[in-house]
Amino acid sequence: MLEMNWKKELITEQQKVAKDCICPTCGGNASNQTLDCNYCGNENLALKEDIESISEILGNLSEEQLRDPFVMISLMKLGEYSPLVSDLSRVDINKEYLSWSKKIVDELVSAKELSVTDQEALINLFDNGDFYQNEMACVIQNLVIANTARQAVHYSPELVYGALQQCFCQIIKPYVKDATLEKKKLNEGAAGEAQSYIARIDEENFDDFIHHGGTFIMNILCHEARHVYQNYKRYHRIVEDRNDLIMFYENIVSSRKSEIYDDNYFNMLIEVDARVYGTFFEQQFLKNMFGVLDQNIKREYEADYSLLIDHDTTRVIEDKKVRLEEEVLSVLNEELDLYDKWSQFHYEFVKEDNHIRWKTTKELADDYFNNKDSTKDNFYLELVTNSKKREVAMENRQQMSSTVTM
Repeated sequence: MLEMNWKKELITEQQKVAKDCICPTCGGNASNQTLDCNYCGNENLALKEDIESISEILGNLSEEQLRDPFVMISLMKLGEYSPLVSDLSRVDINKEYLSWSKKIVDELVSAKELSVTDQEALINLFDNGDFYQNEMACVIQNLVIANTARQAVHYSPELVYGALQQCFCQIIKPYVKDATLEKKKLNEGAAGEAQSYIARIDEENFDDFIHHGGTFIMNILCHEARHVYQNYKRYHRIVEDRNDLIMFYENIVSSRKSEIYDDNYFNMLIEVDARVYGTFFEQQFLKNMFGVLDQNIKREYEADYSLLIDHDTTRVIEDKKVRLEEEVLSVLNEELDLYDKWSQFHYEFVKEDNHIRWKTTKELADDYFNNKDSTKDNFYLELVTNSKKREVAMENRQQMSSTVTM
């Protein structure tokens, strides 16, 4: 727990800088000298106020406090704004940080207890996931998690949560910049959940990790990060392969018939995909940190991976087995505006005379030959193959119907 108010205030102000450094007028970056926007020239008053507040906090500190690693981390996080609040050069700041972080790594490797001062500095290091690309921060994060997993050392819950938050950002922030992690009391039986770009881990699972260790928390972390990534791809209309399309269809159908999700939970590709990444990450953590593999986790991964590459779109809806695509087509013809809202539908369906229909094999083949993205070749070929099978099945049904009628 942070014990000194000035440290809490400093974290609060550096968080404000991270948010306010974007010009509220045009979205551009502020100048590091004038705090005016480089693009529109407007003065960023909020950022100026943040810098003044930080200067005031640091101005009231003793020489010893200014050399506290907690302050060095704050100055590193301020980046180009640090000369406005400190006489230390970037070289001095980086040197101080590197010297301190190497000492921390040595202590973590030897599983020593960390001082209160160092734990406070680490909480600042991990705060907000700012340093997810910083090499030393990532090494420290992994060691804190590994020592907790094997119960070698008991750190403060704030520090462990900070390390998990940093790890989460390392996994997802290269793709989703505004993703965040929360610790929250969830519904009974829920280890984690994801809503939009927010991932949550259950408080009881977190407490269990603190007191008993283990590696399941890493599974939860990556599982929910994967859901955030799925959400990101859906919102941004990104379709890289057939699985992205199936998961989009699942979301559309289950948002209108909520029971579909529960009835098909273990076969829902949204969950299969997240489970694959969760178990894979837990496996890698076990292997890298402990040099072992858990055969149960390995079997879970292999079973889900088989489902992932199978592309089975059969789902149980109202006690009947149906094809997910057929259900989507039905939804589209009931809500025509969905077709224009979501471009993902345009791969397999086309609007014609105020009606949505399947694209023909020829239309899909034309899409394939007109495709400029070579990474989608297999995806388009699969759409063409599925369409051909669908058309053959339809012809067979028509022939059988004609035979019965005769």
